[in-house]
Amino acid sequence: MSILTVGAGGQFTTIAAAVAAARDGDTVQVQAGTYVNDFVTVNAKITIAAVGGMAHLLATVPPPNGKGIIVTNTDVTLDHLEISGAKVADGNGAGVRYQGGALLMTDCYVHDNQDGLLANPVAGGRITIRDSEFAHNGAGDGYTHNIYVGRIASLTIEDCYIHDAVVGHEIKSRADATIITGSRIVDGPTGTASYSIDLPNGGKALVAGNLIEQGPRSQNPAIVHFGGEGFDYPGSSLELAGNIVVNDLASPSARLLLNQTTVTASVHDNAIWGLGTGGIASGPATLSGNRLLDAAPAIDTSAPWAQGVMLTGTAEADLLLGGASADTISGLGGRDTLAGGGGADLFVFGSVADRPDRITDFDAAAGDRIDLRDVFASAAHPADLAGLQAQGFLRLVERVEGVRLRVDADGGGDGFVLLAQIDGATRAALGDVFLIA
Repeated sequence: MSILTVGAGGQFTTIAAAVAAARDGDTVQVQAGTYVNDFVTVNAKITIAAVGGMAHLLATVPPPNGKGIIVTNTDVTLDHLEISGAKVADGNGAGVRYQGGALLMTDCYVHDNQDGLLANPVAGGRITIRDSEFAHNGAGDGYTHNIYVGRIASLTIEDCYIHDAVVGHEIKSRADATIITGSRIVDGPTGTASYSIDLPNGGKALVAGNLIEQGPRSQNPAIVHFGGEGFDYPGSSLELAGNIVVNDLASPSARLLLNQTTVTASVHDNAIWGLGTGGIASGPATLSGNRLLDAAPAIDTSAPWAQGVMLTGTAEADLLLGGASADTISGLGGRDTLAGGGGADLFVFGSVADRPDRITDFDAAAGDRIDLRDVFASAAHPADLAGLQAQGFLRLVERVEGVRLRVDADGGGDGFVLLAQIDGATRAALGDVFLIA
């Protein structure tokens, strides 16, 4: 497995060139910045991940493949990518065009494309989207959407913010199984989306723990649509549970659920504003534990990809990449590569076994810190950097590539081991960045 770098000082100047050179198991590491008309087709099982913030793939011309900015044909992970501007002649220009394998998107921002994510039908295909934002996607024709997935095995959406689709749906899924949890699905005051969630062939569906808002300009009075387009999949089921539902559409036909299958949906324990009891479900459904709110709840419009996260590695060699906010990163065992991204990041070392790691973007001026409290916890030690160095607990060795951090967990200087390589750093620039006691 190799790391291929893109950007200033990297091995490649374009993401497309790095992806073309990558092989199964590789990671394409992209420096934060804007990459204009850098169109990517992925044929190897790889990770494409930004370092130091978001990498923005911006299309200002139609993708020459006629499909999208990123086209995936096999297993791929997309991490901390901003993707926008896809427009093609047939109206289906996608930020991401899925054509096979297992796709994982984490901490991505996909906006202002004709389709945000457009997925071909693929038997056995799987798509998982976490901590990502899809916004203002759609060509305005009603056939293009923030997320549109053909028949695959499963679509899972977790902790995302999906909003302001242009005339089309916020989410449309023909997957055999669709799971949407912990997300915010919002039309907003000016959004023109149709259904918030459209499951036109049924399938096994769980929609739980979300905030779902139908806006005042919605093109369709139903918030969740189940069935009604073609045939319904055998074994279909729908559970709508524990959601906060806000209806801002002034229509007597407004409904939380329009069920056009013969399957009885389970709609329970939802908190609902803007609908009466008669507006909860049309079609077969059992209702229990739902309650009507006296006031509309506030809607969180923050970007999930910009939130600080806690990243923990494994005993193997891991690549752990933070985002635009303050992150806490611990590699654990293995020779890990750690990048905090933006914000004041904390790099945590639990023992001398957490080595030797490489920190690629340490920025003391931005508030980055290195936590050594657990490394020295088993021995009495000074509480200041100068004392640690004087008593043989810690040594900073400056090299051309950066600073090497060596530690002796019980002091004395007779057992120094390399704990971390801090790229691009100097001892003077590091200052007192260590949490010790």
